[in-house]
Amino acid sequence: MEEKAFEECMQRMASGDRDALREVYEAYLKLIFSVCYNQLKHREAAEDVASEFFIRLYQAAGSFKGNGHHKAWIVTIAKNMCVDYMRKNGRELAVLDEPAGEDDDMQREVSSDSAGASPMFHASGGPDMAESTATRLTLEAAMRLLSDIEKEIIDLKLTSGFTFKEISEMLEMPQGTVSWHYNEAIKKLRRYMQDG
Repeated sequence: MEEKAFEECMQRMASGDRDALREVYEAYLKLIFSVCYNQLKHREAAEDVASEFFIRLYQAAGSFKGNGHHKAWIVTIAKNMCVDYMRKNGRELAVLDEPAGEDDDMQREVSSDSAGASPMFHASGGPDMAESTATRLTLEAAMRLLSDIEKEIIDLKLTSGFTFKEISEMLEMPQGTVSWHYNEAIKKLRRYMQDG
């Protein structure tokens, strides 16, 4: 979503337009869930925080002041919400931590029904399920080799499609450092895939 379109959606939300919220939701649900999951390392908690994020965004729309970097702004808000969530629910998260391999027979994705109801996370199957699961297991094992910052940069770059410049702004890190972490992560993943 372009900067101008986001600002217009926020103005519409401030006047109570729920369609504007739906537009922002559809544009950024994957990103916000991804950020939350990277921070919390727990699917259900990430879903909870991602849902709460959009409620808060709607409620705070009237105080939004465009600064030309709305993606960095929403990522920062999501991260701060995750920190708050961990402070309140840290012990519960430790107990609820999913053991490695849980949900390996499921592929999580974001979808919405044709009536435009709220998208939800759900399991999906299909004829390529075994191959998809095997690929996912291999990727999950490879991702364990990466540092937290490498995982976050890989996710923002590959999953969410941000540029190095945008990631640099979001993480408040020099663009060269972001690029270096990304390249190091790619090298580790390639080595793992070749050796495996």
